[in-house]
Amino acid sequence: MKASHIKQLLKRYVAGQCTPEEQLLVEEWYRQQQEANTVYTAPSTYPDEDALLQRIQQPRTAKRVAMPVITLLKIAASLILLSGAGYVLQKLWPVQTHWQEAVAQDHPLQLRLSDSSVVWLNAGSRLRYPDRFNGPQREVELLTGEACLNVAQDPAHPFMIRSGSIRTQVLGTIFNVRAYEKLAIVQVTVQQGKVAVQADSVQQLAGRQVILLPDEQLTFYAQQQDWKKEHRDAANISAWTTGRLLFNNERLDLIAMQLEQKYGVHITFADNTLPAYRITAGFEAADTLRDVLDALSLANKLHYTIDHHNIIFSKQ
Repeated sequence: MKASHIKQLLKRYVAGQCTPEEQLLVEEWYRQQQEANTVYTAPSTYPDEDALLQRIQQPRTAKRVAMPVITLLKIAASLILLSGAGYVLQKLWPVQTHWQEAVAQDHPLQLRLSDSSVVWLNAGSRLRYPDRFNGPQREVELLTGEACLNVAQDPAHPFMIRSGSIRTQVLGTIFNVRAYEKLAIVQVTVQQGKVAVQADSVQQLAGRQVILLPDEQLTFYAQQQDWKKEHRDAANISAWTTGRLLFNNERLDLIAMQLEQKYGVHITFADNTLPAYRITAGFEAADTLRDVLDALSLANKLHYTIDHHNIIFSKQ
């Protein structure tokens, strides 16, 4: 069935001019699509959608017409062609988005979204995402923790990730997002491509947008309600996806957060100046917690104590 024939059929249905066979065709088509919960996009040239919906949902007073088998086969064939062509009215089938939550417990977790985008979640992180993307944009939410995303390119449907007050929009790229409530920061670091970062819910930043290119990082400080853009090695930032930890002039409190995620421990500081210590170090996936703590302490004149799963850093 050609699109022009479909258009005329729908117009006749709205006007009440369909034959009994045609009327059954439209209503059976509607019923099957509702059961399948299928989503299609309708061209703007179709007759008034609300009028069509109202007429389909009207109580029928006429008796159902018995039709020959050959007529039913023709109708079935028309339904298949009609559905396959994708010419249906989207308003007839309101789509409910089903949200899921991915939680990485003790180890990083990798998942593939319905658009083929790949997300790596660091240990202790939570991501909220739909079972399938509907509408003009693809949106997910990093509830807490850290995620590295390789976004499938789809310029017609921009990809957006929310993390607290920060909204990051991309067309197709690889980037890393950190959203640690404990540190009251959100960090976005681009490895490939380009992203636009906004903080519309922050009054003093509303209307402002920061564009990030490869190896650029934006840090949003929740307490100060401000952000800072700087150059960073994005490959180091996302090294955790392979089990490695690479730090280049990184704050000790952020390093501690990553150690907590990887090794399942709790880290505190005996001196309130220690969290701001800047440290450069690298560790392989096979390194034990004791290996990491010893190396950090030796190179940075630190001392640590371990009490079960609790670790305390202090100055030497």
